[in-house]
Amino acid sequence: MNSKYSYVVISLALSLICIRGYSQSNTRGVSVDTSKTAVTHKLLLIPFNTKMCMSEIGKEVNASTHLSYDEITQQFRSQLDLAVYLAFKKNYAPVSLLQGKYRSDSVLNYIYTSTSYKYDLVPGATADAGAKDKNKTGRYVQNGQLEVPVDYSARFMNISVTDAHLLTNLYKRYHTEAFVFINELDIKNVSNQTENLSDDTYRRQVDVHFSIIDKEGKSIAKGLASTYFPFRENDPKQIGEKYFSLVANAIVKDYAQGLLLANSTEQKKQAMQSKSTVSPK
Repeated sequence: MNSKYSYVVISLALSLICIRGYSQSNTRGVSVDTSKTAVTHKLLLIPFNTKMCMSEIGKEVNASTHLSYDEITQQFRSQLDLAVYLAFKKNYAPVSLLQGKYRSDSVLNYIYTSTSYKYDLVPGATADAGAKDKNKTGRYVQNGQLEVPVDYSARFMNISVTDAHLLTNLYKRYHTEAFVFINELDIKNVSNQTENLSDDTYRRQVDVHFSIIDKEGKSIAKGLASTYFPFRENDPKQIGEKYFSLVANAIVKDYAQGLLLANSTEQKKQAMQSKSTVSPK
């Protein structure tokens, strides 16, 4: 075999190795190709802790599917994680800890014990002034009566990293540039114009509380993503495919906008630093 022919064979073999990827299967039977050789943004998806699922439709889902309440929660958790995965997959490289080759209950437990939750104002919302609590005691007197102020501000469940080594350890293991925390899932019945439960206008509401931070812990996007779905839908898989996907797309959109803003801010910062380091003539 001459050297020129050997070179062609070796080059072809190396090319096949480079483009060979792997597939991540999921509960919807979707095979996700992750063979991209150049990835701009890799994200780690952290699904909500099962205790952070607040559902008012468990009875109806149980009657329709015969799933236990724990199974219903796990189904909602898995479907939401998959919806977020598929939404981010369109333009980024997400890594799921709940399904596929990176599934790890031990890593999720480590994350849950290294974080805490806090209610924060939804970005763009205005704090509710309410009744004046001048002494900051958590109570006030109105018309001679002792009252406790009620805060009607729009708020969401935010994440707080309590372990200083968490993000560093996760970055070393997964080489992800951002971390998508799904903090809480709320599914609730809402006020409706009709009493007819078979009417498509009789709706329920889905609220997903999320926080996306970079490997330094800086916020990229956070808040609430919401949508509605009809009362007749009681299959977690159908709810996930039809409606969780809408919420997931909204989260991706917020991330893209936050990333653009963060990059713009960083570029301005670097430009200012460059100007300040230029020596005078």
